[in-house]
Amino acid sequence: MEKVLEFHKEGYNCAESILKAFNEDTNLDIPVSMASPFGGGMSVGSTCGAITGTLMAIGALKGRNSSEEKNNSRALSREIINKIKEKYGTLECIELKKKGVACEEIIKFAYDALKENTEF
Repeated sequence: MEKVLEFHKEGYNCAESILKAFNEDTNLDIPVSMASPFGGGMSVGSTCGAITGTLMAIGALKGRNSSEEKNNSRALSREIINKIKEKYGTLECIELKKKGVACEEIIKFAYDALKENTEF
């Protein structure tokens, strides 16, 4: 089983699982606690935690540290969001669940999309 899914099985939420696996795969140390509020679609069934966790990882890879820098995270974020929307028709946790999409499926899809579209 992939690490990202193992973390979810251990009890990490979708966003935390993405960040924890990303940290291990990149030797970064993004606080996993940053992702805690984003599980369960920001705790209210809104945007899926696997998606928000993936966007946090993109920010770590391609984000900027000053307003003078170009924001290189937007194109990749848009690309991955569009892939998810194309496959599932929604970004909303509650809607994914209504469609029968398990957390493990969307976690794997989002993390695989991140790996496929980046160089880590």
